[in-house]
Formats: sequence, structure tokens, C-alpha cells
Amino acid sequence: MIDTLKSAFGRWRANPAPALPPTLLKNLYPMLLLAIGITAMVLMYLWSDQSSYKPVFGAHEKVAASDMMSVLDTDHIPYRLHPDSGQVLVPGSMLGKVRMLLAAKGVTAQLPAGLELMDKNDPLGVSQFVQDVRFRRGLEGELAQSIMTLDAIAHARVHLSIAKSTSFVSSDGEKSSASVVVAVKPGHTMSPEAIAAVVNMVAGSVASLSPQRVSLVDQNGNLLSSHVDLSEGYDATNSGGENGKRYQDDVKTNVKNLLGPIIGEDNFRLSVSAAVDNDKVEETVEKYGADPKVTSEAMREEQDRNRLVMGVPGTLSNRPPVAAADPAAAAKPGDTTPPNDGTAHKNATTRQYAYDRSIIQTKRSRGRLQKLSVAVVLAQAAAPFPKTGWSPAEIANIDKILRNGLGIDAERGDQLVVSAMNFPPKAPLTPWWQERDNVVDFSSWILYAVGALLGYLLLLRPLMRLLTVRLTPNPATAVRIAAERRMAEAAAAQAAAQA
Repeated sequence: MIDTLKSAFGRWRANPAPALPPTLLKNLYPMLLLAIGITAMVLMYLWSDQSSYKPVFGAHEKVAASDMMSVLDTDHIPYRLHPDSGQVLVPGSMLGKVRMLLAAKGVTAQLPAGLELMDKNDPLGVSQFVQDVRFRRGLEGELAQSIMTLDAIAHARVHLSIAKSTSFVSSDGEKSSASVVVAVKPGHTMSPEAIAAVVNMVAGSVASLSPQRVSLVDQNGNLLSSHVDLSEGYDATNSGGENGKRYQDDVKTNVKNLLGPIIGEDNFRLSVSAAVDNDKVEETVEKYGADPKVTSEAMREEQDRNRLVMGVPGTLSNRPPVAAADPAAAAKPGDTTPPNDGTAHKNATTRQYAYDRSIIQTKRSRGRLQKLSVAVVLAQAAAPFPKTGWSPAEIANIDKILRNGLGIDAERGDQLVVSAMNFPPKAPLTPWWQERDNVVDFSSWILYAVGALLGYLLLLRPLMRLLTVRLTPNPATAVRIAAERRMAEAAAAQAAAQA
């Protein structure tokens, strides 16, 4: 093989190909320059027009590309296919028109199938398993469609694991669970409120499904459901980070409203730190009074007269009563005790005492402010007398205003510090011709202008000059052509005369 190539190369060197004629070479150079110029212009146009094509639908939207291409071909609309994702790209200026055209033709993004799957007419003999699977798929599609209505969600998929119901009350079998995968739109994030809303919506759509058994994942693999606590229900106003941020924003707004109109918003710096108690506390206190009080009293008095002799029959009970030896002695003067005439008295008193009791039940929600720390730094240049700066009396006056305006509570541990310092001078504004974006734009326009000028000087102008020279006739050649024309006319006239 190598010997054959060597021999062919030797024959070519011995007998080289004949050179092109000078006339052909002279005509080839302008054509070559013209082809190079046209190629450069086409490449520049394609490079500048490449960024103007935008996808008609998102990467996660299910749309038949063949249907889109057929509609675009019918209406003669230019389009391209993305080499990586396969998306159909159209010019950005025609994006709205293309979407309306596709919608009119019935080519739209396919949403997940919902409960319309249950509308199919099944033949006889379809098992319960098929019906359950179809219902689960329809429920997953309905939930996905509902989740996709959120502004931050571009696409969603739902997977449900529904536990079978049982007739046993004390059964601790399988529990239902769910997994949700969402694709968040570029530039959007899911707030804790949106995460809790999606989790609660999925949990509320399946019987016996608790929010703790719902997992929410985004397209980057982040477990979003772990960002919120749904064990006792989600309360957006009592979320841990939001409470402190809300207190800080309120304090900053108050300080700006107080000091901004007086010294200017650029003449002070502010720092706020709020300690918030995010524990939920329930407290019940029961108190009793010092002295008991009578709540009820019952008195009973019994009197039995002419009481008969009673007792066990025998010698003692049959004896007669012993008579007093001296009735006069028995009844002494001043003795008011009635004689024993056989009357019996019985008194009984029942009293119920109770203490005063008070029950106080207190429920403290999350987000209670424990401590507030505020630091304010004033610019010395903003003082009424910039040369001397802020005086202690003026700083004390501002401190008093801020304490009353912000509600600083010393017993709670709040702190407020007001001081004055020299601020560094402001950086000068960058001229518009030094900004990066403007420099890039002007550079691109200058490059286009230089390229057009070079194309004119190096390609278009020499080509026009060459064509002008070619098209302009040579005087000698013109004289020769005129003489030949006259000779031809004379010969034709002579031939006609002889005839």
C-alpha cells in the first residue's frame, strides 16, 4: 500500500497537472472573495439569530413533537429542535402566535389523567384489583393537576400507597403513605406555606393518611416536607424563623419612620436582633383561699317526752323508781334545772366547709417576644452642627424617642444603644461608559461596524472595481469591433446587390 502511494506521488511530481489558464485564475479570485464574504455574513446572522429561539413548551410538559412540527410546517413557521432536550424552538417574536395556533389546532400540553379513567366501559369480568388500580391512578392524576395550579409549580407527580381497609378494630396493619415530586419553575421557590398546603391537601384526599406520612421532593432531590413541622398542625404566623423576621422588620420600619424624615435614611445604620420563644405552653393554676367558709349547715333537734320504761325484762327493770327523800331538798332555791320528768333531748349539727378555689388556664402560643436588642449608629455629618457632631443631649433625646416609639421594656431585658460615628465617604457613581453591560454592548456594535468596514474594503470594493474594469470596454477593442461590424455590413450589402 505504501509503495503504491509512493509510486503515484512520484508520477504526479514527474507529470504535474496542467496549470489553470490565466483568464480562469483572474475570474476565480473575485468569486472566491464573494463566497467568503457571503459565508461570513451568513455565519454572523446565524450566530446572532440563534439566541432568539425559545421553546414553545416546558421540558416537563408532555406534548407530541410530531403534532407540533406538522402544524408548524403547514403554516410555514420556522422552528428548530433542541439537540439535548428535543424541545421545539420557535423565534421569540412568534412565541405567542405559535402557542395560540397550537391551541386552536388542539395541540396542548397533556395533563396527567384524572378520575376520567373511571368513565371507561369495562367488559364483564374485570377484577376488583383492576378497578382499585384505576381509581388510584385517577386520584394521583387529580392531585397532580391540583398541585400544578400553584404559581411556583411547573410539573408534579403523585404516588399513593393506599392501605387496605380491615374490619378489625384493633388491627395495626399497613398505613397509607404518599410521595410527591414537583418541578419548581426557574426563579421560584416554595414557601413553607405552600409546602404545608401541598402536604395537607394530599393527606386530606386519602382516607386515614396523616401529613407526617407524606413526602414532598423537588427536582433537585431536596426533601421539602422536612422544612415544616406538621405534628400539631401548621400555623404560618407561628413559624420559627418568620416570627423573628417579622419583629425585626417591624422595628426597622418604625426606626426608619422616626429617623428618616429627620436626618435622612442614608445617615444612620440600624441593627435589630429579636429573641422569640417558639414553644407552645399550656399552664393550669388552681388556687385555694386562706380561711374556709361554711357552704351548708344542717341542725337537728329531737325531744322525747313521757318516755316509758324500757329495757330488758329482769330485776333491774322491774324495780320502781327511787323517790326523793325530801322533795323540798330536791328542789333547792335558785336551781332552774327542771326535774327529770322522763323527757329526752337530742341535738345534732352538720356543717360543710370549703375553701375559695380559682382555676386559671393559660395557653401561650408560639412566637412570643422574649428580648429585643436594637443598635442605631448616627452619622456625624448629619448632626445639626457637623463640625462639632452630635452632642450628648441630642443623642439622649433620640434615645428617648426610640425607646418610647419601639416599646423598649427594660424589665423584659430589652436593650437600645444609640451612638454617633463618622461614616466613610460614598463611592462615586460609575459613569455609564464604564459599566460592564454598556461596554459589552458598545463593543459588539463596534465589532460589527469594523467587520462591515473591513468587508467593504477587502471584499466588496475590490470586487466592484474588478467588475467595473471587466465591464468597461477597451478603446482598441471597441475600434476593432466597430471595424469588423462595418466590414460585415458592407459584405452583406454587396452580397445583396449581386443577388
